[in-house]
Amino acid sequence: MTALRPEVRAMVRRAWDAPELGLPFFGDTAEAVLSIETHRNIAKIVYEAREQLTPERPGARGVDIEAVYLAACYYAARLKHLTGEGSWEWTAFEVLFAVVRAVRPDLIPEPYREMFDERPPRLVAAHEILNVVGNVLYEAGAEAEDESALTLTTVIFSEARTRSSGGISEPHITFNLGSALLVLSGLVDGDRNGHGDPADMRRAALGYMRKALALLPIDDPAREVMLATLIDAQEESAEPAAPRNGVHGEVDRYMQDGGQDRLGPVAEQMRAAAAEADGIERAHRLIELSQVLRMRFEMDGELDNLKESITAMREALGAPLNAESRATANSFLGLAVLDRFVALRDPADLELATNLTRAACTAATAGSQSYGQWLTNLAAVLTARFDEDRDPATIDEAVAHLLHAVAVTPTTQPDQPVMMIKLAVALRRRGMHAENDLDVDLAETILRQVAGDPGAGPHAHLARLELGELLALRGLDRRASPDLADAVVQCRATTMEATEDIRTRLLAVIRWAMLSTLLGDLDEASTAYGVALDDVFPKLTARTLGRASQESRLREADDLASDAAAVEIAAGRPRQALIRLEQGRGVLLAQALQLRGRLDDLVRADSDLAQRFEQVCAALVASQAGPEQRRVLAAEFDRIVTEIRGLDGFEDFHRPPEWAQLSKAGVYGPVAVVNVARMRSDVLLLRRGARGTEVEVLPLPAVTPGEVRRRADSFRTAIAELAAPGIGSAERYRHDQEVKRVLRWLGEHVVGPVLEKLGHDRPVEPGAEAPRMWWCPTGLLSLMPLHAAILNSRPAPAEYAQDRVASSYVPTLGALLHARARTAPSVELTSLVAVAAQAGEGYAPLTALEEELAATDELPTARLVLRNGDATPTAVLAALRSHSHAHLACHGVRDGADPSRSRLLLEGGELTISRLAAERLLDAELAYLAACHSAAVGEDLADESVSVASAFQLSGFRQVIGSLWTVEDAMGPLLARAVYRLLASPDTRGAARALHRALAELRTHPRYREPLYWASVIHIGP
Repeated sequence: MTALRPEVRAMVRRAWDAPELGLPFFGDTAEAVLSIETHRNIAKIVYEAREQLTPERPGARGVDIEAVYLAACYYAARLKHLTGEGSWEWTAFEVLFAVVRAVRPDLIPEPYREMFDERPPRLVAAHEILNVVGNVLYEAGAEAEDESALTLTTVIFSEARTRSSGGISEPHITFNLGSALLVLSGLVDGDRNGHGDPADMRRAALGYMRKALALLPIDDPAREVMLATLIDAQEESAEPAAPRNGVHGEVDRYMQDGGQDRLGPVAEQMRAAAAEADGIERAHRLIELSQVLRMRFEMDGELDNLKESITAMREALGAPLNAESRATANSFLGLAVLDRFVALRDPADLELATNLTRAACTAATAGSQSYGQWLTNLAAVLTARFDEDRDPATIDEAVAHLLHAVAVTPTTQPDQPVMMIKLAVALRRRGMHAENDLDVDLAETILRQVAGDPGAGPHAHLARLELGELLALRGLDRRASPDLADAVVQCRATTMEATEDIRTRLLAVIRWAMLSTLLGDLDEASTAYGVALDDVFPKLTARTLGRASQESRLREADDLASDAAAVEIAAGRPRQALIRLEQGRGVLLAQALQLRGRLDDLVRADSDLAQRFEQVCAALVASQAGPEQRRVLAAEFDRIVTEIRGLDGFEDFHRPPEWAQLSKAGVYGPVAVVNVARMRSDVLLLRRGARGTEVEVLPLPAVTPGEVRRRADSFRTAIAELAAPGIGSAERYRHDQEVKRVLRWLGEHVVGPVLEKLGHDRPVEPGAEAPRMWWCPTGLLSLMPLHAAILNSRPAPAEYAQDRVASSYVPTLGALLHARARTAPSVELTSLVAVAAQAGEGYAPLTALEEELAATDELPTARLVLRNGDATPTAVLAALRSHSHAHLACHGVRDGADPSRSRLLLEGGELTISRLAAERLLDAELAYLAACHSAAVGEDLADESVSVASAFQLSGFRQVIGSLWTVEDAMGPLLARAVYRLLASPDTRGAARALHRALAELRTHPRYREPLYWASVIHIGP
């Protein structure tokens, strides 16, 4: 039995025996019944009877019916003087009398029997009774500011929480415990009565409340109230964070004010600290280092920083970390993996990020002050998942976690604004998906609150970007011009803000330009695109970044140059359109070409400066250095270029091309720049006229990005099916007709109008030399054989562009000018390396390699042959350095999704784009690539013209002959023999004309007259 005094127990029994004398407490005054001392004593009786409160507790001793009955009567008496149903008093009255009714129904007082018969009270577990009694005492104790009552309340809630572990009541009871402890912390004075430090009590109280919310189901109706209570509690309990010093202080200041320069020295110091430490201490230093490196990646886009961040965090997780440190490591490793997913788009990374961030958010870690941060990271991953799967449950969970995170995070924490922004983003996504204006309007309110005034720091900068996105999407959805105009204002302000967050500025300026175009304000759109391409874009792809990092960032600016050019064309400024295309296409190619080429004029002007420039260029080309070394080299490059521009006549050295320079591209024949954009599509036809080089605009009304994609996809599918072994005649006919349909579309809507404008309206006469022209297509049009466009209609035999002009391709006008700036080597300096190699196991054997080698005999020059085992990547690269011409017959591999992984397969290894790009071949002239797909760019980054052929150009070859798709082995030697024979003839002027005439010969062959064969091979260069 409990410690109920004998005389009290006897009094209770007398009341049972003589009910006419009245129930306990019913004869007392209101003051006596409601006194905090009486209340405290009754609550203590219930607590002490905790092992005997209900008959349903397994293994419990018999119910202490006297204690339960006495407490039930007490709460009934309180109800006489207080509010009725719905109060905690009423619930206490019901649950206690439910026990009495279950054990001794005869003891139910007469006034309550009929009520309980009509609505039987629910019998609940002991922890529920304790929770109810605790809540009644908590309310009374808080109102009376009674320290003893609140102390007992925390004891009762603690017991109830222990007993409810794993049950549905645990989160509610845990929250109640935190609430009571928080109020108690405001009443105690130091260590008086053994309570401990009030600040420690407040931290523990908030910890319980956070843990409760972590345990609470997302759809629990009490969640909103609990979140609001916690927010108020944290505001009242907020303590200013003590400023940190050293590297941690630098990180805090970066979080608050930005300043990327802070992170470099911090990372170096953290690397040094990790290197000097071991065991758990090293793990902690690695966790800190990993987070700084991830911040650097998010700011500058350098994938090497992200890779190092992930590696460091994985190592840290291998140590025996405590629960909080392990949660931190898992959460921020998940965030880094999410960054990798966004950059590289591997679906496995999104799944891994989900698992890692979810592993950090458990009941065991929910009391941590960092829990809100971990929830935010999980919500960021879930928001990214929603963008992929569009599952409403995913974004609902993200919003719930972010509401929780904001609630459990004091406003004094530096990352609280980030949580608010992420909450707004999730609300906007959910609202627009579900067409819920309330979510969208709340998101707008949050973003305007965080954005504040311009210049308010990096968080405000990001908030304005997201606000602009929200206004733009809502304006487009509702056709609301005021929203669109406001979005322009927000995006312009974000773009023009002085910040190092180039990615944010890029996203803002793209939105600014697109919305201005949509609103019909071409001058504003032109201004926006000018800022994008003059200022933001060069920083986005800085030389400090590795190649993979640059490509990742370029993916975020897809079609930027084409859209900018379309605006200039619409505004009547075609020359400016060409400049915009040069600024935003082939960016990496242009950067790389700046590091190559002869410096004869500079040597004559300042030989020492030329030597320094040559050295830094060689280092940048060949360097496999990490981010810090690249920063040093890039800074040195910029310093030397500035010095060179100080020389007379070199003021424009390596500046972006202007019209005076670009106009020279049309000197030797017309260049058709085919711009495909969302606003409009046009050909910019660059050719010499009576007053020098001019640009004519040929609108292409039937050409859109979507139509080009559809045609390119169907063309490539048909070509692949035609090359498949064992294809039947019916299928062959069907796919051949699809190829012809696409070629006719190209002829009617793209190529035909250009040739008609140039006066090339019929095939050249037999034996006559076809006029030269160059094609510079943009976007996915780069995947199409424009030279094979069909120009006439059925039923006449197909007439191709090949019959009217000798076509060459160039990725950009700058690349064409660069190639023309070098002269071909003299005959006595010409030499050729011929390479023939099988790919080995897993690839079909090439059946005409010896014939390919024999075909090169047609070029009368010194020749080196590398066959099979001799044709290793290292040997081939060495040979390329000492020969002006190269012929490579081997397998080619194209990676459409990641074109930088395209490669040639040689004996014992691969000749990759990256290895070719590390070469600087100053005397290379022609590379003939008899390899499948060698000239095919990828669908990804099509405007960067990344292919094996372009890598040979990059390494130094002025001209390249390559293939757009797979061709039959036996065709290769026939074409190559004709090309080299014609190239050696004094009647043929250059490789482009040699290929044109060789293709004409090939088309007379009964096997190879169809474009499936001959149209694959193209010439790239001057």
